Amino acid sequence: MKIITINLSEPHVKALQVLQDLGLYPSRSEAIRVAIRDFLQRELGFAQRFDDMEAQASIPHEKVSQGAQAADKKKEIARLLRKLREETPDLTTAV
Repeated sequence: MKIITINLSEPHVKALQVLQDLGLYPSRSEAIRVAIRDFLQRELGFAQRFDDMEAQASIPHEKVSQGAQAADKKKEIARLLRKLREETPDLTTAV
């Protein structure tokens, strides 16, 4: 494993400590690893669903320049992320 440094708010650190004290995780690091794993699975799953939707798109690639395609993809990703965030409870607030 690689060691990285992150900054967390005091309420988040306290919440992680509570999880450890309750015996739910052997360490705060393990709780963070699990949270990151779950986050990545959710986000990458979303990315895969986006790729699947893109594959079904009916825009002929030869008629649109690559630059325009990239800009359109970025706009669509941003729109879908906004929609996903609206539909998902906010888990980022301090505990």
